Amino acid sequence: MAVTLEQMREVVGHRFPGGTYTIESWENVLLSDVTGVAPLPDGIAHPAFLFHAPLVGVGVRVQDIFELCHAESDEAVRAGEYRWSLHKPLRVGATYRMSGGFTDVERKEGRRGGLMDIVSFEIELHDEAGALAATTIASWIFLRSES
Repeated sequence: MAVTLEQMREVVGHRFPGGTYTIESWENVLLSDVTGVAPLPDGIAHPAFLFHAPLVGVGVRVQDIFELCHAESDEAVRAGEYRWSLHKPLRVGATYRMSGGFTDVERKEGRRGGLMDIVSFEIELHDEAGALAATTIASWIFLRSES
């Protein structure tokens, strides 16, 4: 049975459980290495932590998002956009409190891609003092069958 737009709109407003994430020194070294740069000076963490740490920090797995968004298969999901706003540098050894949830669903039909739902979610990272350190907005594309 095809996923309806009404089913998808039920996702909007869903909040992730929330939680914390600590950027460990060894992780920062490995992430810097795989991106081909030396670790940043003064304990600044690589900004690419905003790609994976927010999902872990809000207590959600990729599979959880697939299930909530009625993915038709693991192969029917594509990366959309990632927008990161760093309000202050991320720090190695710092623990960030994270919260967020789904903000939008848009159904589109492309000539080549067919029917799809573009699902957006936002996660905020707050430092140990409670100040907003970063915001990440992501959209994932869920390909749909026509039937």
